[in-house]
Amino acid sequence: MALTHRIIRLRQLTDGDSALHDRLLDRAHFTRQNVIDATGVAAHQLHNWVSRKWLTLSGDQAPGKGRRRLYTGSDTVSVALGLELQPFGMMQVADMLSRSQQVSRRARRMLLDPAFECGRTFAVIPSAERQWSYVPFGPGTARSANDFRAAVILDVDRIILEVLERLVALARGEHLNPKEASNRPQASGGELVAEDVGDEFVFRSGTYNGH
Repeated sequence: MALTHRIIRLRQLTDGDSALHDRLLDRAHFTRQNVIDATGVAAHQLHNWVSRKWLTLSGDQAPGKGRRRLYTGSDTVSVALGLELQPFGMMQVADMLSRSQQVSRRARRMLLDPAFECGRTFAVIPSAERQWSYVPFGPGTARSANDFRAAVILDVDRIILEVLERLVALARGEHLNPKEASNRPQASGGELVAEDVGDEFVFRSGTYNGH
């Protein structure tokens, strides 16, 4: 099913339910198991990212002995982004996106804004001192001033939608099958070898090593 149709279905499931919208994005009430079910992150990965503060999440990240760490829907999306980018050594990009709240604002628009247009992607590109930055990616980007010799393309709207769909199911009390990380579509890494063809770009496998 196309992303646009899935977004319409998501809105139909949540239409007019302001309390559900609050639970989905703003209220810290999802458990660690909920985040695992919604993203496919391994329990030890989530523990490490939270304890080492590799992701900037809302609320108290160290609630104390005997208290559970709870997550918002926006936190859960940030975890999903981390899961996409961690294999490329780009957790700092996932944290930048989390801190900027760009993705959480986009998730809100996806749920509530009738004028929302899906299809947003980011190109994660090399920047100074072996760091990474992200820029909007789409037609004409290949002719911009950015360095696309190596890039990872992050399909932001797909990630947001997939997480929201599973969180809605959890909020509605539906049973979710375990989400295995090995079954997830991966962000793509590669070297740009041609200009854009329509809305697509031609890539060759490869990763940036700072040289």
